[in-house]
Amino acid sequence: MPSPYPFSELQRSDDVATPEGKQLFSRLTKQGRLRQLQLLVALQQCGSVLQAAVHLNMSQSAATQALAELERVLDMKLFERHARGMRPTVAGQTLIDAAHGMLAGLQEVSESLASIRRGAAAALRMGSIPAAAMSILSQLLPRFYEAHPQVHVDVHEDASTPLLSQLMASRLDVVFCRQPQMLPAAFAFEPLLLDAAVVIADVEHALVGRRDVALQSLRGARWVLPSFGIAVRSIVENEILPVLEDASWFPASTVSLPVLEGLLTQPGAVSLVPRSILPGLRTQGRVRVLDVRIAGGLPPLGAVYRIDRAPSLLLEMLRLWHRLKLDHAAPVPAT
Repeated sequence: MPSPYPFSELQRSDDVATPEGKQLFSRLTKQGRLRQLQLLVALQQCGSVLQAAVHLNMSQSAATQALAELERVLDMKLFERHARGMRPTVAGQTLIDAAHGMLAGLQEVSESLASIRRGAAAALRMGSIPAAAMSILSQLLPRFYEAHPQVHVDVHEDASTPLLSQLMASRLDVVFCRQPQMLPAAFAFEPLLLDAAVVIADVEHALVGRRDVALQSLRGARWVLPSFGIAVRSIVENEILPVLEDASWFPASTVSLPVLEGLLTQPGAVSLVPRSILPGLRTQGRVRVLDVRIAGGLPPLGAVYRIDRAPSLLLEMLRLWHRLKLDHAAPVPAT
């Protein structure tokens, strides 16, 4: 079976490395061990060789020797002693940061391998922002499993930036998120769901049930602001606050749905959210959408994946979504 990672790509990455970087990489791959990376992380967390050794079920002498061997391989000091124990040097912290990512990746693939051992036919590693998890995956995955009950799906929920970084590093097969402003040429975004910003309030709010509510009618309302970096935050700042110059807001911003639902029970409270998260806000039956027209649009939700490495099961999953023909689904892409 041909490798999914073309040799030409390995050559390009090697060509941009410095001579010293190539040398250190060669030493790490030939002489470094995963146990040493585990030890570095444990040393940072525990602050002493003895506690780190106990945490890893090693003897203190074996832990000391493993650290010394790694420092010898790199010819760099990775930890320094101080009055309260040990702390990483700049070089040590740099390696620890990378170790966290490598160990996390191994933990993830171990879960997928365990599922395959238990009988799973294949595995898909997916990342999703909360809005896409609630509006797309909650509807798509049950239908996908009707046809593929033996596929192990590993879903990681986070903000789009760290998820896309994991996708670029080949630690995920796909990320369900809003359309990124820019993508490398090797990656594609397939729109799946059109979205919009809506104003919500508690069921007891005075404007619930009224038609064609003017934005100015929300003077005196108290806003629950979305966190910075969330798409609707810019709509609040650019469209709503300039019109409602006397607007007030809670001294908190959140993406937590339970926190948001709780704050909306306060007198006059409202918030601006993506329509896509409404399924997650209706569990208590208290949240209502106000009939307020918001001009600012939101990028569609969809799937980002590497074009030349997209698993066939992922492509089948995306075709299944388009066959569902749900409300607000994005148009089927041309083939």
